Amino acid sequence: MAIPTGTLPPPPAKVVEGGPAMSDAVAAPVPSRSNPLRKPTHAEATSKLKSGLGILIFGLLVGGALFYFGFKVLGGAALLFFGGGGLLIVLGRKDEVSACPFCGAVLDNLPKPNSDNVPRPVQCKKCWEYSGVQKGFVSPYNPNAMEERPTFRSPLAQSVVWPNGCVQCGAEPTRFDEVGTYNVNKGLLVVGAVRVKTFKLQGVPYCDAHKKAVEMNTGLGNKLYLEWRSLAMMRRYLAANRGRFAE
Repeated sequence: MAIPTGTLPPPPAKVVEGGPAMSDAVAAPVPSRSNPLRKPTHAEATSKLKSGLGILIFGLLVGGALFYFGFKVLGGAALLFFGGGGLLIVLGRKDEVSACPFCGAVLDNLPKPNSDNVPRPVQCKKCWEYSGVQKGFVSPYNPNAMEERPTFRSPLAQSVVWPNGCVQCGAEPTRFDEVGTYNVNKGLLVVGAVRVKTFKLQGVPYCDAHKKAVEMNTGLGNKLYLEWRSLAMMRRYLAANRGRFAE
């Protein structure tokens, strides 16, 4: 999934001596617009139905195969994750949608608004920007939001360029840490084999006061993602890697 790049070239990056490639690129401006919630069109509801059914069927096939080969725990997890997720999409195909305030793409699978009117975050599948659902509208989420643990998700760039600042607070980096994850080939689990791949990424910039503000995780299709505590620094990372995300 790529970030729209238009005709703009990637921002310049500099290599710190003994460290990673870094960039002083600034995050894109935050729009002031808000978009109302609305009922999905027939085409949008149909597309969501097909997507949900596909995930549901996949979950049933994988879960059933795992059960057949004796992997009951993994089979139950597959049924719960894929089957349950697909069912939720099917049942929610007529739920309200909106337009992303940043790029205009359709935002679906929206969280229910909080009773205390505190915005609930939702991420655009096209531009990766975060918006907040509140009072029947979707507006840009607080660009300076900070979570207790890495929550804000971004794609993993090809040849990562880090923002020139601590990934939590933006201060001048004093050290460069490593982040990594592993994933299991779920297809091989179906036939009773296990293959684990480890992924590591070096050069994560930090100041002396912070650590563990960025994590690496896998999603559907074993795609790799970075998750951030700081939305501001995640947005700087997106700007620094414009044009470096795989389609």
